Amino acid sequence: MITAAFITYGPDRAETAAEIAAGLGREGLSSYRPTLDQQAGEFSLTLSQAIMDARCVVVVVSPGAEACDAVRKEIIFALNNGKPIVPVIAADVAPESWLRLILDWQNQVDLRRGGLLPASFALIHAAVQAANATGRTVAMLNIKGGVGKTVLAANLFAAAHVVDNRSVCFVDLDPQNNLSQYFLPPEERNRLRAENQTLYSVFVARGAQSLPRGSFARLPVPLNRQRLGQAKAKLDLVVGDERLFEYTLDGRSEREKADAFTRFHALIAALRGRYEAVVIDVNPCATFLTRCAISAADHIVAPVRPEKYSLTGLNMLEQVCRMIRGRTLRPAEFSVLLNGVGDRPRTRAGLDVDQVTREEISSAPFFGSTLISPSIPYTVLLRGTPADKYAVNPINVTAVMRLAQRGLKEALTQAAGEILRRAGARGPT
Repeated sequence: MITAAFITYGPDRAETAAEIAAGLGREGLSSYRPTLDQQAGEFSLTLSQAIMDARCVVVVVSPGAEACDAVRKEIIFALNNGKPIVPVIAADVAPESWLRLILDWQNQVDLRRGGLLPASFALIHAAVQAANATGRTVAMLNIKGGVGKTVLAANLFAAAHVVDNRSVCFVDLDPQNNLSQYFLPPEERNRLRAENQTLYSVFVARGAQSLPRGSFARLPVPLNRQRLGQAKAKLDLVVGDERLFEYTLDGRSEREKADAFTRFHALIAALRGRYEAVVIDVNPCATFLTRCAISAADHIVAPVRPEKYSLTGLNMLEQVCRMIRGRTLRPAEFSVLLNGVGDRPRTRAGLDVDQVTREEISSAPFFGSTLISPSIPYTVLLRGTPADKYAVNPINVTAVMRLAQRGLKEALTQAAGEILRRAGARGPT
């Protein structure tokens, strides 16, 4: 059962938490508020389940919350599982408090002067309501490389945009920034980098290369550059940057990574309010960037090519996700998509590799129910280098716009629709 908000608090602000819960209830928004006994005990399966069932987490910030181990565990669990956080400042905490380090204070609601007045509750209500109306975040990810993840991401969600009128924003989290190269010529990428308009400037919290949080919502670059008024839905891109490689090794301190993690989640929260789907493309390995993508995602799409070791990559992905999210995973959080089926060289000696791969995944204990029915046929139209990478309108480099095969268009559209349905995205605009 989905609840509108999970409310976490310290023992010094139990009354404030109760007032927030009651107010949300009067507005028709359900909430889960742990009891003081639950807050004083261990972080239980009941609490983790309640957080997973909530659209967002309201944190009543106070010295009691700062000192409460349960609050810390609940917030970290929420952040690692993609839950938007609404900080409600009930009392001052120390400048060096862990709450100040991991929460996004840009959208705080301040109760310190007058308490829970109607105006301040209206802000809390609006934040919770917005979290319940946002789009879904999809991470394109496979620990195994060479599965066609980036090009498939571009074409799947371009099809969702063109055919189903979905509003989509890509986030290029791969240090190789192949998705950005797919859509944009070098001149434009270099200009955006020089103007601090790439994802790197989101990760950097301080200095001349840092982008203010208030500018995050203006970061996406339009890919469907039609005349004003022609396209209702948007297809945009937050441009990648090879300097993100600094966050895959030990080139950044733990404080800098903590800032980057918080700022990345703030970016995703800003984008979720403007798009039906936010699609994160991430590098095929397990690094800090992988943690950012998995923790921010509502749903993970794992492309798989029909080949011998396809299940190995999936099993590695499941282990990494379980470690990052700190819980038992749900098959409904994943979609496994076969990519490159029908490639004749893959079928030899009477062995249908496509069918063998499908059967192997379908019989796997965890991923058996995650393999979706639509699959993507092998075609040269889905290749790493588009035919016209200098197109005035970047959407034209996608297979769905350069179409020569009706079956490919249908496969892309059906697969994208099934993925968004499983992710719980809103209906097409």
